[in-house]
Amino acid sequence: MNRMIRQKVMERSGGRCELCGAVAGELHHIISGRGKRKQYERVETCIMLCRRCHNHNKIENMITLKMRLQSYYFRQGYNEEQVRVLMGGKLYLQNDEVAKGLRCPWLERGIGK
Repeated sequence: MNRMIRQKVMERSGGRCELCGAVAGELHHIISGRGKRKQYERVETCIMLCRRCHNHNKIENMITLKMRLQSYYFRQGYNEEQVRVLMGGKLYLQNDEVAKGLRCPWLERGIGK
């Protein structure tokens, strides 16, 4: 993992899980699979998690993280094709679904960009 990205994510999280607030220790790549983890590694695509929240057996949580990240990109003004590229090819939301209130709190704090 890129040390600068890891450092910025650690600063943003303050050593806490960015979902539940518990002490964190595991960095999670929101975009993963077949070389995508490294290719799409950016501050906004990584999140610090505690062991409980980093449970990969709860796939609904992983999809929710992807949807939150996509919602963040749409709120930043990216169109669907741009978000598809930023996310490695897969969309879970369409731009008109962003208004449903899905937020990306770890990025909306504005820290670590």
